[in-house]
Amino acid sequence: MTEQNQNPLDLVPESTAKLMKSMSGGSKGSIDDLIYCHLYGVVGDWYLSEISEDRKMAFGFQIINSEPDWEMEEWLVNSCSWGDISIKILQELVNEKFLKEKDIRFLITRDLFWEPVKFSEINTDENTLFYPGTTDRSYS
Repeated sequence: MTEQNQNPLDLVPESTAKLMKSMSGGSKGSIDDLIYCHLYGVVGDWYLSEISEDRKMAFGFQIINSEPDWEMEEWLVNSCSWGDISIKILQELVNEKFLKEKDIRFLITRDLFWEPVKFSEINTDENTLFYPGTTDRSYS
């Protein structure tokens, strides 16, 4: 079910959260996990498989790959792994840094055309959103 009529800057709306599994706390992540939501931006991608009841935290796979010149370490650390993802922090970055300050580094959006898919079917080697520069995903 696609959500073309919704705001892509609302990272995990209620309609998406309702589709997702509840966070169990014991998740490790696997290629068989169903990914219900895809977020992406100039610094990377987030593939969400579970959500907390209050929608402030999610579990999934994240690829954060910012250039050193972007000076993003204060907010997002480069990684390529399964783990907990703070939706609250990501949404605050979108609202405060991107929308208010117009800082393109903090453009994070939800894929409105995303359909739930097993993680094994996702090509994580390709950037979703290209930014001028030399983004290298060779470690993903």
